[in-house]
Amino acid sequence: MLSTTIVMGAALATAPAEEVTSVPVPERPAGQGGGDMSAETGANEPLRTDIDASSPGGDEAGGPDEHVRTDTSGTDVPKSMADQPSAKRPLRERFELFPYGWIRTDATWYSAPREGYSNISLAGARIGGGVNVGPVTAFVTIEAAQAKGPQLFDAFVAWAAAPRLRLRVGQFKAPFGLRFNAPDLVDELPRAPLSLLAATPGRQVGLEVAYDFWRWAEVTAAVFSGIGQNREANNTKIAFAGKVQLSPLAGLRRAPKLILVASVFAYHKTNGFTPTVTTAFGFDFFHGLPSSGASRRFTAGGGLFWRFLSARGEFFYTYDSRERDTDGDPFTPGDPLPQLIGAGGYAQLGAVVTGQEKDPATLLPRLASRRVRDSAVELSARFERFRVGARDLAGNGVTTASAGLNWVLLQHLRVFAAVNWQRLETAVPEIPRGTSWGVTGGLAGFFLGRAGRGD
Repeated sequence: MLSTTIVMGAALATAPAEEVTSVPVPERPAGQGGGDMSAETGANEPLRTDIDASSPGGDEAGGPDEHVRTDTSGTDVPKSMADQPSAKRPLRERFELFPYGWIRTDATWYSAPREGYSNISLAGARIGGGVNVGPVTAFVTIEAAQAKGPQLFDAFVAWAAAPRLRLRVGQFKAPFGLRFNAPDLVDELPRAPLSLLAATPGRQVGLEVAYDFWRWAEVTAAVFSGIGQNREANNTKIAFAGKVQLSPLAGLRRAPKLILVASVFAYHKTNGFTPTVTTAFGFDFFHGLPSSGASRRFTAGGGLFWRFLSARGEFFYTYDSRERDTDGDPFTPGDPLPQLIGAGGYAQLGAVVTGQEKDPATLLPRLASRRVRDSAVELSARFERFRVGARDLAGNGVTTASAGLNWVLLQHLRVFAAVNWQRLETAVPEIPRGTSWGVTGGLAGFFLGRAGRGD
């Protein structure tokens, strides 16, 4: 008997672990033990660029991101489940409800030779959520801080149809530019680049197809209504969008992360308007004009991210056909007018002075935990130039410079402030010399989780 026991013990000691038992040992549930909870729930995981697009979840601009595990809500499934093919897992393990939301308040102090003001405003508030069922994600958000009342922002269904192939249908942010991948709320400075706001097509209703060429490239093509969100169709035309995103250094583990982007958005407007361009101080430096006919938006740029440093920039070009209505019928051609053309771009630098790494997917520093002692402080600066006009219009241009501080106090709370300077080419009565400056800042908080996901 003793010899038999010795033989069995030796066999167990020398056998591989997977041969000892066929039952996998489950991971320790999040929050148990004496360690920090965020370290167990994946909030501090390094950037994942090799995640298969067929995994549950997924949208860069409205819901969970397929490529990057950036969820800070602590609701991710354990790795032992996530590594299993979704088709083989029980339905209760593939079904996930997730809430989403954020709120932001802004404060502005502005000075000009004949004008000045101070103001506190609610810059934005969104609430919504979604559900993952295997490879399918449904997502809805409502914008609550609009002068015209609450509005539907995102409402779509996304399907990871095959490895690296994704489909999406509904109302969502059109694929355009580098910052398309990050939430609207997120920027190192209190305001997004002015040229981006002037060129972006915003939310649209349509169908999108995206394909990942492993870690190296992503190609997106979409067809939309072209009239924007929550609007009744006033024409029979459609819009086309295309985007190519490259990561040429993806195969080098220690190299910086380089992202290159080129996008186009083309549509036909009937009885429409060109965008109104608003400066960081809250006044319009160019008002929208009646516009009918072809409209195009182009952008090209990229970003370089290495440890705590980041640099990114984009160039934008807009083209809007215009015509004068001669018969009172907006659906018949009118007399053509000179095209309205806008061009410009921005360059932006950032450095996380407390040492945390910069996440290219969320544009936020990666925190080590949910504790205040691990908060991140980032310094950033931006230079921007944009001009828009036509041969029969005076036109206008703006040059801006900003420098500010972005303090990520917690994974769900940010405080930011910046000093802004701007100069208008065409002086207005309130700003005779066209030059003004001011201070902007604010407080932004994600709640209900999903702080690192796009919207």
